[in-house]
Amino acid sequence: MRTLSADQARAHAIRSHFLNSPAPAITTVAEQLVGLHNTNQATPYLSVNARMEGFQRPDLDELMWERWDLARFRAMRLTMFVFPRALLEVAAAATRHIVEPYAARWLRDSGMTQRQFDRHAAAILEALEDGPLTSRQLRQRLQPPQEVELPSIVGRLCEQGHIVGGAPPGSWRSGVRRFHLWQQVLSDVDIHRWSEEAAIAELVSQYVTGYGPVTLADIAWWTGITKARCHQALESLSESLTMVEVEGWPGPLYLDRHAADPAVEPLSVSVLPLLDPYVQGYRDRQRLLPEERHDYVWDGGGNAVPTIVSGGQIIGVWQPHAKAVRYHLFDPARSDQDEIEAGLQEVGRLYFDEAVDVQEVPKMRSLREPGKARSAAHPLDETLHRAGRRFD
Repeated sequence: MRTLSADQARAHAIRSHFLNSPAPAITTVAEQLVGLHNTNQATPYLSVNARMEGFQRPDLDELMWERWDLARFRAMRLTMFVFPRALLEVAAAATRHIVEPYAARWLRDSGMTQRQFDRHAAAILEALEDGPLTSRQLRQRLQPPQEVELPSIVGRLCEQGHIVGGAPPGSWRSGVRRFHLWQQVLSDVDIHRWSEEAAIAELVSQYVTGYGPVTLADIAWWTGITKARCHQALESLSESLTMVEVEGWPGPLYLDRHAADPAVEPLSVSVLPLLDPYVQGYRDRQRLLPEERHDYVWDGGGNAVPTIVSGGQIIGVWQPHAKAVRYHLFDPARSDQDEIEAGLQEVGRLYFDEAVDVQEVPKMRSLREPGKARSAAHPLDETLHRAGRRFD
């Protein structure tokens, strides 16, 4: 069995996640990360920006809202991702057995019968034949009873592959979406093309390739699929995946069998957004920073704050705030602070559409401080923002 140092192991993920060298294309980033996390609307843009040179927001807008080479879909862990078309088919088929029971419980708890759901769904689909509409516009047009949870019905139609969320009508950071008929924009994407077993194996394979070396616990946590089914998938992938040992890490660990050990390159700084796939992508987080710091990076819901990463390890956190970017370093005496602040200025300019001040915050409270639990979206605010919402 191959044995890797911790630095060598992180180098595999750093290379796959383009954290030391830029990616050639946006779609390559989405493929290698096995989807761009999209619970927060800014995350896909900032995740791509951290991995490409010269990125501009319209570049991603074009792929998502004009060419539809990328599309939003709820899949792993019931989380929203932006997927390339082929990967969307895989993720949908692999996670349908997770989504469907959740949807059945929602329908039961809503007090709506299947016949009532079908009637509202048919009216929504008919309304969208004339062009995309937001949930509010659909309510204005259809005038359903006030108690009808129209956004939930819209969400269910997205999960079924009947409609898909498109561009926001206002700010690029808005969670409001215009919804399109699936057949009008993704007619060649069939979310029923893959069998469940084959799709799970393919999803596991892509995750191990993009994030490895990883444990079975990592795989099950990231996919939301049981350990038993993930283990079954690993057994079917024995020709393409292999087990490795990493000094000081729990195992066994799985890695792409054909992945050559990359050189441990000079450290470079990456400024990653809220819920970035690299920071959000592992169950075992000791590879990212010491355990005593975990409560400064993941809130009570398991959501990862915006982070500053060097050499595959988290060295600090940051936050956009009132046309400025705040940041806190776990080691304030770092020699690369100028590089860090330059990266934060770039991210702030993208986020706010203008140059911003960069402000160091010398002290930071734990996100899980008793009586003062904080949201991952506001790690450096003086004002308390409770972690009441689970992003992931």
